[in-house]
Amino acid sequence: MVRKFCVVCGREDREFIGSLCLDCYIKTKELVQVPKEIHGKYCKICGSEWVEGKWVKPNVPSMSVFESIVYRELGKRVKLDDNVEEVDYNIINQHYDQHGHLFVNIEIKGKVRGKEFRVIKTVNAKIERTICPSCMRKKGHYYEAIIQLRFKEGKLDANKRQVFESFFNEEVIDSLSDVIEGKEGVDYYFIKKSVAKKLVSAVSSTLKDIKITESYQDERMKNGKKSAKTVISVRL
Repeated sequence: MVRKFCVVCGREDREFIGSLCLDCYIKTKELVQVPKEIHGKYCKICGSEWVEGKWVKPNVPSMSVFESIVYRELGKRVKLDDNVEEVDYNIINQHYDQHGHLFVNIEIKGKVRGKEFRVIKTVNAKIERTICPSCMRKKGHYYEAIIQLRFKEGKLDANKRQVFESFFNEEVIDSLSDVIEGKEGVDYYFIKKSVAKKLVSAVSSTLKDIKITESYQDERMKNGKKSAKTVISVRL
């Protein structure tokens, strides 16, 4: 009977993968391949990330935007040896080289046939801090629609205002470019007309004895099409 031995260390009576014992397989094989560079960008104002052609908010509150981008890109581009299982990534630290390029050291833990391994990989993180279109519009007080909240008493009613604002969700808040309070009521400026209309629809379907009127301002022609700001009057 031919006895099997490891071609690297010569040991016998071990678990083998091919011609290598498990220990030497882990030591000599490149178990994890990472990209030399990862790319991404995020908004330095609201923290939104540029993901697959659109701006999205991070869905892991405990994680920084930078970490979110690094982990997401690693998850998409890391290549593993066929025998690797239960992989976990962890950012150890980050540093700049003499040219100002940012590098991230990644600790990668996993198992091969139940035996644990740990490797450190370094990746050049080319992550851009910018301003997303939504925040750019807010900075410029851009808006497509105004909701004019008014009250039947003819003056600002804090309780009714609170009821109206209880319908605000994350989408509504993100779309607000300005809020102006006056003696008679409050004007809410919306970046997206669709969000303003959706809000009014939700309010009107729930609250009774509410009056809504819609009008337009600043009508003009743009690229052969008529455009205008939508003004929605909501009276409680």
